[in-house]
Amino acid sequence: MTMPTKAQIFEHWMDWLDKRGFDWGEPCCWACKRDLDDKYDLNKPSATREEIIKNWERAPLQRCHIIARQFGGEDTPDNLFLMCKSCHDRAPNTKSREAFLDWVERQDYTALVQEDIMRELRNFDLLDRIDDVNEMLADKELMKRFFSNSGFHMNQARGGAEITLSSIFVQIAEELKRRK
Repeated sequence: MTMPTKAQIFEHWMDWLDKRGFDWGEPCCWACKRDLDDKYDLNKPSATREEIIKNWERAPLQRCHIIARQFGGEDTPDNLFLMCKSCHDRAPNTKSREAFLDWVERQDYTALVQEDIMRELRNFDLLDRIDDVNEMLADKELMKRFFSNSGFHMNQARGGAEITLSSIFVQIAEELKRRK
């Protein structure tokens, strides 16, 4: 059996996505719900079903098995899920469809970002300087300087370019050292 296309997988899961409030015109990871780059947003309220499905096909999402192949999981739309590379890498490799879907329901992009921020605070020994960090993050001029001094990094997991949290936090740490 050939692997179903992302469009076929999307079509199979449309009702499930609809019940969870997914915007069909804005492809995103079905686990963490992280929106993809704006270039994948279908900003066309009158888009046809065919246009919507084609848009999901081109989105940089991976086909992830719900029941892993090693446990007999098949290459069928019912057993495949569209996820970002990060969630695909973290997804449980299980025999249980219910456990997999329960894991999906518990994913939270905001919590993942908070974990990333906490990791950077620890990496740069800034946990005891939270008030100073928050003050710096609220300073628009300082943040403009930080962003202008940061280069774009190609994101290997999600594609596209972004300024990484570590690029900003390293500058916060350096600025705090200068202020001592």
